[in-house]
Amino acid sequence: MKKLIFTLTLVILMAIGCMNNKPAEYTILGDYTPYDAIPEKLIGKVEKIVEKNYWTIPDGDIFKKSNSITIKDRDSINWTNDFEVIFDVTGGLLSCNYIDENDKSIRKWELLRENGLLTSAKATENDTVRMIQRIKCNTGGEFTEIGYYRPVADTLVGKFIITNSEEKDTVTYQYYNYEGGIGGKMIFLYNDGGQFLRRETYNKDGAYTGSIEVKYNDKGKMSELAFYDKDKKSTGVNHFTYEYDQKGNWTKAVVKDDKGFVVIEERTYTYFE
Repeated sequence: MKKLIFTLTLVILMAIGCMNNKPAEYTILGDYTPYDAIPEKLIGKVEKIVEKNYWTIPDGDIFKKSNSITIKDRDSINWTNDFEVIFDVTGGLLSCNYIDENDKSIRKWELLRENGLLTSAKATENDTVRMIQRIKCNTGGEFTEIGYYRPVADTLVGKFIITNSEEKDTVTYQYYNYEGGIGGKMIFLYNDGGQFLRRETYNKDGAYTGSIEVKYNDKGKMSELAFYDKDKKSTGVNHFTYEYDQKGNWTKAVVKDDKGFVVIEERTYTYFE
């Protein structure tokens, strides 16, 4: 199980914020990407990232890259698709294109902003718009509401109401259906530096249904991801080791779970500088 399999990109989004208000020397890989639930701070002004996933072959104490993980493979092992993301020069995400092993688009998110403020997002599959989101923010640029609409009839499907704690260490996503009925809830917890630590999920009746927890290495990259069920028992842990480029962003990740399953992820970056 990949570190990001809990991410439901068409449903769940993390509240990094509506505006591009981060330092210019960083680029955030988060909302509308497979890293929406665990945003990653990238060094430098990134223009494009391409990430691909591969099977591995053991070679002594190391693992070598083998064939690409296909769409059929991903469906059977619950693995995240390859993807390509494009940013503008301010670090704002323009699009995230999920691709198959032949670089064919599976689905694509395209984002719209007004005066630097994220206002809407469009999801496309097979050249057909599948969903439109309308986004509201507070004066501090934080998400307060994300509404999901059918593109043809322009009718509301459901929405998340998002609240941030005063300490900025807890973000709560409460889902409501189109009739206003309460659905499930997610709670995201952060440390004093704003780094994600834990996510808890609850059903519409308020019962706890599971969680994930993250640990980081000395470079601030995820080193462990642990999954827990409704009884708070561990269902698995993924471990990560990396290779980095000259800027300090990782270009290769070896992902190994506690049962010995291993996958290699590779990234290529294009920078504005």
